Amino acid sequence: MSKNTIKLLTLLNENLLEIGDLKNIESYSISKDTKLKYHFISEDEDRVDVNFTLLTPLEVSRIDIPSIINIGKIDYYFNLGYSIKGISSQAKKSNISELLKIIKTILKIVEDFKKTYSNSAILIFEENKDETLGITKGQKSPLYQSVVNQNLPTNHTSKNVIYNGVEGLIITPK
Repeated sequence: MSKNTIKLLTLLNENLLEIGDLKNIESYSISKDTKLKYHFISEDEDRVDVNFTLLTPLEVSRIDIPSIINIGKIDYYFNLGYSIKGISSQAKKSNISELLKIIKTILKIVEDFKKTYSNSAILIFEENKDETLGITKGQKSPLYQSVVNQNLPTNHTSKNVIYNGVEGLIITPK
């Protein structure tokens, strides 16, 4: 086995062990702009905006929520979206370490947000895919699912949901 192959395997193993386990990853410093808006600056000096949008009852009625979710405990439903340099396509080219650091920071923001809206459900969907950039439907969903499941507080759960045919993730109190 060549040295390059060994280096590649070592790098893959390190990253695969990190995926989902964010304990040893430091988040970026966050700024809270309003109750529903936050931002932080990435390692590339890009501004990352994180927004929570309150869903209407009509929008909530269109979500295929698994029966295992206790909807009686949910007061509000919010969609979580983030954009990098004003682009919500999430098409930023980054290495896995930076992506995990961004996700860690977004989870830190979710924790802060839940202090105000403790009985809320948060929905996360991938959006605005640009296939010309090699980004296809559902590419990050398994990563989000893995990370969220391993880093949820014990009094929360997450499940896959569908909204108008688009797959997403819901985080709710148990």
